[in-house]
Amino acid sequence: MYKNLCNNFFKITRAKIKRIHIFVSLVLSLSTFCGTLTAFAEGFYQVRVVIDGKWHFYNTMGMKLSEFFEKENIQLFKKDIIDTNLSTVIDKDITVNINRAETVKIVIDNKKEVPFITNNRVIGIVLKEFEKETGNKVYLEEGQSSAAKIENNMVIKVSSFKEEIKTIKEEIPFQTKTVENPNLPEGKVNIKVKGQNGIKEITIKEVYKKDKLESKETTKEKITKEPITEIIEKGTKKNTIKTEKGTFVYNKKINMKSTAYTAGPESTGKRPGDKGYGITASGMKARRGVVAVDTSVIPFGTELYIEGYGYAIAGDTGGAIKGNKIDVFIDDYKDAINYGVRNVNVYILGEKLPK
Repeated sequence: MYKNLCNNFFKITRAKIKRIHIFVSLVLSLSTFCGTLTAFAEGFYQVRVVIDGKWHFYNTMGMKLSEFFEKENIQLFKKDIIDTNLSTVIDKDITVNINRAETVKIVIDNKKEVPFITNNRVIGIVLKEFEKETGNKVYLEEGQSSAAKIENNMVIKVSSFKEEIKTIKEEIPFQTKTVENPNLPEGKVNIKVKGQNGIKEITIKEVYKKDKLESKETTKEKITKEPITEIIEKGTKKNTIKTEKGTFVYNKKINMKSTAYTAGPESTGKRPGDKGYGITASGMKARRGVVAVDTSVIPFGTELYIEGYGYAIAGDTGGAIKGNKIDVFIDDYKDAINYGVRNVNVYILGEKLPK
């Protein structure tokens, strides 16, 4: 009896344990399924794509935006503008804005029609973009506004700026250079090299809007002939002359008519003992080396050297001594007569050089 009772007890216990195992398995399976559903739901994100103001809504698992566009067949065309990088990983809800480019027809000079894609929305800005990309410099024809908004397949009429290339020649003035020449007398100049102007060719581009000059620029300069510098020699050699009083620098040389006079009555009308006999107009004593001059030409006191006579000083005047005439003093009347009238070079002396 005891044995049967124990067997019955163990049968009942096994059944309960089996039912518990089944319940626990069901709970665990349900828990796993719910977790999977939660994880699946959490892996979806909303993507809002706004194309030219029109909204499109999508749900997607996490992936790159470029992959999402390919999956949803969202295409990007030339010059479309997107505000989000295509390499962006979608790991949250996002909004992507796309501005589609427009195609306009630009008609040039009523001849050539050029399709042009742009994302700008104002005619004036589009034309600047067109010029930059194509190199065509154009302006809007009358009757259209540069501030007008762009529409797809819009026709924009423009005219070309006209360019003229001109080449002109221009002289390049020569420079002047002065050099000292110690072998050339002081005060003298000599053109050693004759200066010549050069020639420069200048290429100019002129841009016209209709017949009005809009701009002008130099595009090229080329020297076809180099200018030749004029070289002028300036003498630095002192003009010197040797006299019985030493060597002097002379400042000027004058060719003059020369005569001779004495202190006697033949020249002055005075005899020894007369008042003022032997005294010159400057107050100097009449003697060899004192000469009569026109003081408007040679002032009193000027040191001179007279060819054929020698060192002298201007210290007297005479009624007949006017202009380039000079009267030299000679002691003996006979010698004065023999001196006669002659043309001589008279040197106006300056500083005396040291020995």
